[in-house]
Amino acid sequence: MLIRSYTGRSVAEALEKVRGDLGSGALIVETRPVREPGLFGRRTGYEVVAACDGAAPASSASRLAEAPAPRSGPHRADAYRLAESTAFQPPESADRRQTDPDRRRSDAGDRSASHQLADWSASANATTAELPPASAPPGDLNDELAAIRRQLARLARGQPAPHQHLGDLAEALAATELPEEIIAELDLTLDAAGDRVAPDRRHDLLSAALARRLDRWAAMDWNACRHLLMVGPTGIGKTTTIAKLAGELVLRQGRRVVLATLDTYRVGAQDQLKAYADLLDIPCVVAATPAQLGELLAAHAAADVVLIDTAGRNPADAARVHELRGFCRAVPGIQVCLAVAANAGRAEFAAVVERFSTLPIAHTVVTKLDECAAAGRLYGCLRRHRLNVRWFTTGQEVPTDIVAAEPMALARQVIGA
Repeated sequence: MLIRSYTGRSVAEALEKVRGDLGSGALIVETRPVREPGLFGRRTGYEVVAACDGAAPASSASRLAEAPAPRSGPHRADAYRLAESTAFQPPESADRRQTDPDRRRSDAGDRSASHQLADWSASANATTAELPPASAPPGDLNDELAAIRRQLARLARGQPAPHQHLGDLAEALAATELPEEIIAELDLTLDAAGDRVAPDRRHDLLSAALARRLDRWAAMDWNACRHLLMVGPTGIGKTTTIAKLAGELVLRQGRRVVLATLDTYRVGAQDQLKAYADLLDIPCVVAATPAQLGELLAAHAAADVVLIDTAGRNPADAARVHELRGFCRAVPGIQVCLAVAANAGRAEFAAVVERFSTLPIAHTVVTKLDECAAAGRLYGCLRRHRLNVRWFTTGQEVPTDIVAAEPMALARQVIGA
């Protein structure tokens, strides 16, 4: 059996090289991404390790010397190791190994390149002749070959190969857009657990592993927060989130709450917030400048909590985001809550966090969880940026569609438990 390694910018390109070199009957032993050094190295292509019975097609003979040596993969049958150890290395006789360096240099100078190639060819043929004839593969090898065929079918569909311990669950996690490095972590978690975890408890183990990494999440302490400023991009649901928090504080906790808005840009924005305030029978005030905000807060010093709404800011507009810093400086002790959308893409999510990081962000609310179709992507974003998530909003209903953020709840959604 011959085993060779092929690389390409895509899996399809590497497979095309396999077919051209080994023929359409080749078996795919392993496929893996090729990355730059480092844990988060950029993917530069793919490597496919392939095998075929007997000699390679004649058309590939001229490329034999150029084929890279295969790296060992998860399938380590003795025949594979034997092929790796004999098929690609020119043999060296015991006499030549024992010859002193000067003698070797002298011999090399006397012999022509054609004689060396002839010797190598003869030795390689002799080694091949000593191999026992092929026989029917044992049962466990049949299982491996069946797994290889399933893997080849996945590659034909453009799907990545499963991790060794996660199996098909790796594909399900990839479908949630969970980052590859986190999937690899979960595979190692199962590897470390071994037989100590029953199959029906695997989801619990993996959910707990994901939840542990969200160590900055905690319940909101309203006793330590009197003034909360809600910021975020346009259309993310800041105003309705303010109304939901007000409903929780007034109706369930019995606190004295004041609603304030700095949104003097949008038509009807003030009316929307005032309508929520009227439903809860609480004050609603408007401030256009940092000085006005300071005066209004002083006038409502008896309030337990003041929730302050803002106009949406385009993350690309640094000047508009910078305006908010003036309001923060005007109110000592004010706490800023960043609103991010659960259904945002990775690049969009990162742009929002980066732009608003110029503000003293203390809390995060994740909106539109009900519109999120990729829980793994959301988990990866929240973990990467280490946000202090306090709430998730789950719909449009005020004040009910908001829940406290719980790491295990999101982890279970990712795992599918």
